[in-house]
Amino acid sequence: MSIETIKAKVFRFDPSVDSEPCYETYEVPFEEGMSAMDVLDYIYQNLDGTLAYYDHAGCSLGICGRCTGRIDGKAGLLCQTPVVGDVTLEPLSKDKALKDLVIDKDTLARSKEGTTDEKEEAAATDINKVSTIIRREIEALIAVPLIEAFIEEFGRDECLKVVEKAIGPLARAAGADLRNMAGGDSVEDFHKKVMPLFGQGGALEIEVLEATPTKVAFNVKRCKYAEMYRKNGLEAFGHILSCARDFPLIEGFNPKIKFTRTQTIMEGAEFCDFRLSS
Repeated sequence: MSIETIKAKVFRFDPSVDSEPCYETYEVPFEEGMSAMDVLDYIYQNLDGTLAYYDHAGCSLGICGRCTGRIDGKAGLLCQTPVVGDVTLEPLSKDKALKDLVIDKDTLARSKEGTTDEKEEAAATDINKVSTIIRREIEALIAVPLIEAFIEEFGRDECLKVVEKAIGPLARAAGADLRNMAGGDSVEDFHKKVMPLFGQGGALEIEVLEATPTKVAFNVKRCKYAEMYRKNGLEAFGHILSCARDFPLIEGFNPKIKFTRTQTIMEGAEFCDFRLSS
């Protein structure tokens, strides 16, 4: 039997009138696939117009991070976290609540050290603290429907040429930024300071075959980027949106580095063979 309504327990606190925070519980009609943000929208529009929260936070695509909160105690984006039953919705940091689910982000941004909650929120509001694989997933979920629409209208080959042309300069610029971050542009700098960024969270399982200051050879034995694209049904675009970036990115890092790769997991190979030398 399908669920008709769910109970949403929501953190409430208005410091102008309340001495202590409390929780209010609302009955909300349940729809398959609804997000925590959809729950709040229903409450605000139909039950309690005094509820304060970041209404879609300006994007509703999981990019801006302003709607970060706690869903059943776990930090997540309200606009992207699905609801499957009764749910408790709270601000990420209760002691920073300006009103209800709206929190003081400016104070947190100025803090260099903090609690786990504060660090979680900083990661959600600073794109540089979001892992590369998460960024790629967000990008793909937005870009692929647009690419598919253009392909249907103008043809596959021409559209993919345009996509590749657009991604190249972005990747080269990213490579230049990584060079500045690494404080050098050698093969060794790329291997030791840049590659770990792409492997955050175990995204890559790498077998190093050779590593010297001027030459690095390694195989990627497992690529969670490829797994992510397949999971989302986007494997047809995984190579052009991800793997193809590597060449212009390394060019932007240092155009003198020689980079070769003959196969990728994304395209069905058993491993990716990265070879860099100067």
